[in-house]
Amino acid sequence: MGVAALFEQIARAIYEERGPKTLQPGQWPSLRYFHRAGPRARNVSGLAKYLGVTLGTASRSAAALARRGLIVARPNPEDGRGVVYDLSAAGEAALADDPLQRLAGAIAAIEPVEQKVFRDAVLALAETLGAGQE
Repeated sequence: MGVAALFEQIARAIYEERGPKTLQPGQWPSLRYFHRAGPRARNVSGLAKYLGVTLGTASRSAAALARRGLIVARPNPEDGRGVVYDLSAAGEAALADDPLQRLAGAIAAIEPVEQKVFRDAVLALAETLGAGQE
């Protein structure tokens, strides 16, 4: 379990800044999703599918981001009953300080050969665990 425990510590280190004014580690993937998703997919259903969670969990995540002013709900132009979410200026600003950039920088700092080995290992782990299948 040594390498697995180290991997867990690395994952925690990415989100070292904590507190009531910071996004929780579990909220970052939702914010990233609303940034990358196409206009038709920026809804609770799309978020739930992306995260692999229930609609209720995705709804709470979207509501938390909206309360923080990071996303803005607007009526779905194709379906007046639903809503779609857009990133606000504050959401765009938050993404500029995305903690995942810290990991990307650390990966970029290692030798290209080691990057390839690391990438291949992470892809194999993701496939084994059924993760990363968007």
